[in-house]
Amino acid sequence: MVADIRSRAQRHDRWISWLMLGIVLVALVLGWVVKSAAESRSSPFTTPDGLSLRYPAGWILSKNVQSPTLFQADDSLALPFRSSLLLQRHPLPAVDNPLGAVQQNLALDRSRSWTAFRILTTQDNVSIQGRTALHVTFAYVEPNRNPFLETVPVVMHGEDYLFAVGSDAYVVTLTAAEPNFAQAQKALRDLIRYLPR
Repeated sequence: MVADIRSRAQRHDRWISWLMLGIVLVALVLGWVVKSAAESRSSPFTTPDGLSLRYPAGWILSKNVQSPTLFQADDSLALPFRSSLLLQRHPLPAVDNPLGAVQQNLALDRSRSWTAFRILTTQDNVSIQGRTALHVTFAYVEPNRNPFLETVPVVMHGEDYLFAVGSDAYVVTLTAAEPNFAQAQKALRDLIRYLPR
């Protein structure tokens, strides 16, 4: 009789263990689905010249953009420093390598205003989203300008994709703190899909 009760209790315990394992697995799958859906949400934006874009829904749209910038959005939840997505339009100069000339002007401006700005790589004729672009990666240091906080400066990583469209060069730029860079690259690639051809 006691052996029978123990046998039933062990079967009951085994059944509950399998049930709990199933519930945990279902919860993990549902959590992954919810996380993926939340990360893939996007918001629409139309530039002043009528270009329709989409950017990550949780990012904050900058209202104070000035030419040549058409669009800027920041991920203020990214720590230790916010990630930024930027779209600019520059006229193409009449030189042998117009995209290279635009990139050199950008690098010159950045070296004046960003601490320790350095170009890491430059690749010509890179294919992204079915388009050909000039691809540039760079890094700089972002000091915390708050005098009341004692923090170490943040190493920022960035990349540009420069596209020739008619007589203009569209420059898509991503900057992010090194730990957040890989995650923010998805937003950059998604934005490129909406550029004119």
